[in-house]
Amino acid sequence: MTKTASKADSAAASSNGEVKARVLIDCDLGMCNEVILVDPSIAETLTGVIDTDPAAVEYAESLAKE
Repeated sequence: MTKTASKADSAAASSNGEVKARVLIDCDLGMCNEVILVDPSIAETLTGVIDTDPAAVEYAESLAKE
């Protein structure tokens, strides 16, 4: 299961095991450069669709601030 992440979700991400990820392409998970929360086991299967690297997530979050 995935959902769009917000600042309030940061605490939830650590408590329920989900990780933040940058969406790389427009798809059912979200629009390109959105940050979502996703189960780590699912994230492993979505290489090329999402990026869980902290630098990628930080970049996408910086775009949302503009």
